[in-house]
Amino acid sequence: MNRSWWGPSADADQRAVLDLVDDLAASHLARVGDDRPDDVDAARRALAEHGLWTLGADEAGGGGGADLATTLVALARLAGTWPALAWGSVQAHAAALVLAEAGAGSAVLARLHQGAPVAVCAVDAAEGDAVALADGRITGVLDRIDPAGRAPHVVLLLDRETAVVVPPEDVTFGPEVRRTGLDGALTVGCRLDAAVPPESIVRGPQVAEARTLLDVGAAALAAGIAEAAAWAALSYSASRIQFGAPLTELPTVRSSLLSQSAAARALLTTAIGTGLDQPDVALAALAPAFDLAIDVAAASLLSHGGYGYMAEYLVEGLLRDLVSLRAACRATEAARSAARVLVGQSS
Repeated sequence: MNRSWWGPSADADQRAVLDLVDDLAASHLARVGDDRPDDVDAARRALAEHGLWTLGADEAGGGGGADLATTLVALARLAGTWPALAWGSVQAHAAALVLAEAGAGSAVLARLHQGAPVAVCAVDAAEGDAVALADGRITGVLDRIDPAGRAPHVVLLLDRETAVVVPPEDVTFGPEVRRTGLDGALTVGCRLDAAVPPESIVRGPQVAEARTLLDVGAAALAAGIAEAAAWAALSYSASRIQFGAPLTELPTVRSSLLSQSAAARALLTTAIGTGLDQPDVALAALAPAFDLAIDVAAASLLSHGGYGYMAEYLVEGLLRDLVSLRAACRATEAARSAARVLVGQSS
């Protein structure tokens, strides 16, 4: 591993995955913006070729077959390098759960395992989402999708039992949506108004699992970004000489670094320990995970002094990534949904 792993103790498979992500980060994952979509495509394909894009998808369907914990370890590590790709991979894993049961999904699933982009959207009517399936037709508007690719399939999780798979030719994609961070997400809005054949409608418990996977995966990404930020602060402070000694000789600096690393460890442990059979836990944990991760990244930025605000340093970008990813995965909406679930449990 190129840098330490601050999450729960990793087994041999997980250490191998960490090494693989670190090696790919050095050789194939030169982070780029939305103005270089071909390079984003190449990075997705590199992840697919090395078995990471759908690492945790069912092996029988063409995925990597890794267990959830190993998958989340990989996603967290990838998030510390290129968060937009990591979020794209989370969506690919969620889509694979749905497509495995879609009558017309086998060809789409095969392309997905080869690195094709996909946007997975968990629709929540209580949050004002105006997407509906009626009389065999899907209609509505999505303010944003973040597929890390152009013209993706769109998988709509309409509720906890029903999903619809919409091919790109039936989606009207809007212009790019500007963001604070999340380079390479290729964020756009889109409009839906198309007939849906029966084989593109999926019903069953895997839809609920896909929704939970989005939450669990997003929390793992927040944790991975926090770890990368805390590690950057430690590395900078150890190498920065001031008044003849490294910054780490200062007790206040050491205290801040300890707080950052402890928070990152807690985030990783919680995220990787949450299962798909804990949907309420995953939903409730999402917004707090981003709040704490943003605190870590902000503290890391301060650990860099004035240099932390310069684009040449990793940490300012990680802070922006967290802000954009929080919006992309709808963490604020998740908190409101979790509150409604909590109140409902008491009645």
